[in-house]
Amino acid sequence: MSDTLNAFLDLMLWRDGGQRQARRNAWRAMVADNVRARARADAAEALRAETAGVGAPVSSTHGAEGEGRVLNG
Repeated sequence: MSDTLNAFLDLMLWRDGGQRQARRNAWRAMVADNVRARARADAAEALRAETAGVGAPVSSTHGAEGEGRVLNG
């Protein structure tokens, strides 16, 4: 195929200009951030519980929800 035809097909098939992939990357990054935030909050809660002599820590109420970063949908 000619370069012109290839360019036209690329334009027609991939009209989003990479926006779809960028959205996927942003979604994956947000999910990874939420996982790290939850792990940090749980570790902090476990440390507080351990230093206070409370015993076994309970599930944290912190993380993505506590920081207002809940995913809708």
